[in-house]
Amino acid sequence: MSDFLFATPSFIDGAMSVIDLFGIAQEYNDSSSEAAADARAVRADINAIKADFVKAYNSAVAAYV
Repeated sequence: MSDFLFATPSFIDGAMSVIDLFGIAQEYNDSSSEAAADARAVRADINAIKADFVKAYNSAVAAYV
């Protein structure tokens, strides 16, 4: 699973969020355009599917060999 467009807060960010009532201090990973964000998301999806396929293939090979 990717974290491209989600915040990755530190301990200090978490402590600061108690004081930050309006969400001003929150930073999210962003892309330069919608097309760039879509391309990153599709690439991440393909990589996740590939990893699942490799895991399933290795599991099947181990079961039948």
